[in-house]
Amino acid sequence: MNLNFGINGSIAVEAARPVLVDSSTPIGVVVPMGTAAVLTYYNNAKAWKEYLITQGQTHDDLPYQTAAAIALQGVHTKIIVAYVPVDNDTAVQRTHLLDGLDLLKSAPYDDRVLDRPDLVIVPRHSYDTAVAAKIDAVAATLRATGIIDVTAPDEAAATAFAQNFGSRYLLLYRGSVKMEGKLYPASAAIAGLIAYWDAGGDNGADEFGYARSHSNRIVKGVSGSEVPIEYFDGQDCEARRLRQKGVGAIVRDVGWRSYGFETTDIDPIWQSLERVRAFYRWLDAVIGANKWARDRSADQLIWVKKTCAEFFKNLTGAGIALGYEIALDASRSDVTAGKFTFVLKTANMPAIRELDFILTFTDAYNNAFIEWVNNQ
Repeated sequence: MNLNFGINGSIAVEAARPVLVDSSTPIGVVVPMGTAAVLTYYNNAKAWKEYLITQGQTHDDLPYQTAAAIALQGVHTKIIVAYVPVDNDTAVQRTHLLDGLDLLKSAPYDDRVLDRPDLVIVPRHSYDTAVAAKIDAVAATLRATGIIDVTAPDEAAATAFAQNFGSRYLLLYRGSVKMEGKLYPASAAIAGLIAYWDAGGDNGADEFGYARSHSNRIVKGVSGSEVPIEYFDGQDCEARRLRQKGVGAIVRDVGWRSYGFETTDIDPIWQSLERVRAFYRWLDAVIGANKWARDRSADQLIWVKKTCAEFFKNLTGAGIALGYEIALDASRSDVTAGKFTFVLKTANMPAIRELDFILTFTDAYNNAFIEWVNNQ
């Protein structure tokens, strides 16, 4: 209604909105324990481990080993667990695990959890091709990363297993690792490692940890590996060959370190897992920051553009992105229909995957040496 008398006022906004990237890394786990399928969560791996102890779990049990391997990395992140019934029949157990992955996929909408796993593991059982393929599908739906335990007996078998996949959503890691005197699943240790560095690492100060490679990081608590993996600097070795096939490993190199952070995607652009994870987080952040604009007047697109520009300018200034371009694409927009498409172009800061040194002998300094001797 029109108010013709008195003093009237209203408020309006002409400003870019803040774009916040979610720096948390919830870990989703499917593990056999008990007789019923249950979805639950724990505030961190230590809390999960303490609960398992009350249930009679020990170092010999897979749920405890998984919790301990994550906890050893020193990370404090939400652990979302889908317990599935234990069964000695391999085929039945596989079915339970596949059902557990569906249960984990429902976590963002389950009133008991209401969070989306960013990392998905099915410790030790993920070497089953059917389970690994289902992890890939669930990870794609969640825009998450599935970590696979490649517990192959040798290099040839590991390479053959990797050839089953061509996905940007999977990280394959070789073997089990010795922790606390037992063989623990590498997938759990690597999940904890990634979540730890996502949260800022040793000082907790790196807000862009999710955008960096987590290769060449110390995996805490590791004292050995189930299968010795040959690794040498500057020459051909098993670890390098596996990495070229998309299989990482925890190797002994001034401590036990992660080696490899590549996916098996057919497109080389998306074989860098840090690029995959950064782009999906950036996309989620941009979408979330601009939800306010839905069904608003189209002139508000100016502020949508400014919102995106401020975000990518900050990323570029922090050295996380190399630069950016933002434009409203006329060919993909229909003004009459109210359909608009912004094209955001950027590139992440790449990791140093290969560093070569060429040590060359030259006799170019011979005359200088002779002159030096003669002048003494």
